[in-house]
Amino acid sequence: MNDKEISIKNAMQNIKVPEDRLESIIDDAFYETSKPKKNKRWKWLMPAIAAAILFIGLFTATLSASPVLANYMAQVPVIGNVFSIFAEEEEGLIQYERFSDDVKLTQSSNGVTISIDKAVYDGTNVTFTYTVTSTKELDDSAHLTGFPQLLEGEGPTGSMDWKLAEGSLIGINTIPHLDEEAAQVNVVWEPESLFTDAGEIEGDWKFEFAVDQLKTDPIILDEINSEGGVTVHFTEVTFTDVAVNVAYQQLVDPALLEVWEAVEVELIAADDLGNVYLVPYNGGTTYGDARTREDFFWTATMRGLDPMATSLTFYPFGHISRMEEGKEPESIRIEFDALEINMLEGTYQIIEDPEFPVYDEEEEEK
Repeated sequence: MNDKEISIKNAMQNIKVPEDRLESIIDDAFYETSKPKKNKRWKWLMPAIAAAILFIGLFTATLSASPVLANYMAQVPVIGNVFSIFAEEEEGLIQYERFSDDVKLTQSSNGVTISIDKAVYDGTNVTFTYTVTSTKELDDSAHLTGFPQLLEGEGPTGSMDWKLAEGSLIGINTIPHLDEEAAQVNVVWEPESLFTDAGEIEGDWKFEFAVDQLKTDPIILDEINSEGGVTVHFTEVTFTDVAVNVAYQQLVDPALLEVWEAVEVELIAADDLGNVYLVPYNGGTTYGDARTREDFFWTATMRGLDPMATSLTFYPFGHISRMEEGKEPESIRIEFDALEINMLEGTYQIIEDPEFPVYDEEEEEK
């Protein structure tokens, strides 16, 4: 059994089966006399059922032989563990499971059942988990079409991540929303179809649900540093139970764009314990009063902060690039002074000429 299979197995063992539902299953398991039904493909649910049975001292062989168990497998609430399954590949997601809200919406159409179970809004992103089952066998090509969006947003945007887990499609959708003053946001998602290489199944699904914002702890910033014609202006960093969100501007000298075409400022972070973190940005916005086309307001989100860390330092770096006809693309890297946040005191300071940390991608993949 590989690490991913072990992770899925462990996640399913943590599924909570409501007591009233469990009693009903047990009664039916001993007294059900209907014709046996075709076995379900969701083998990954069996550890959870077995665990529930053992908990009350029953014999697993007796219950697993009952046709009622096969029927119940389709009803066990699995999505609450999607965050922990994906956490094997993406650092920091395990906290999302702990602090997310229950959604528990399910709709079926043309043999395809889509369920949404958990959602969390950290003031910068709305993230929710879902699962898809079908009467037809699914393979690795399976995915849903149709992007979710926020009623408060400006149209579909964000990211969708999915994978196949023992015949079921599970996924995580993330929608950026940069208004930290919004105490609640409203999600609308109308999946258009379930697409596979073997064919496309269209259906009629529509989900609408609200998500409350997590408690945030913002630190207002006003730190500016410049290098090579590019200025970075940090405006805010916010700590939540699941992530760290940072807002900053990149301002570009118009003279720089007479020679170069594009500028992109990114971040990497490190804490006082020696941990290094990726800080991917959620998106950028250019306002009407911008001096250049490359003046952007960015937000970025960092996950998986070590709970024992007391300070966090952001290291800004940028790439200035151009592409001339008939030539290879050209790019140069610039590095800025770092910004250190004292999380205990809520203070910050600039670190001049810092040594930039290196993110160990091989360690992340383990």
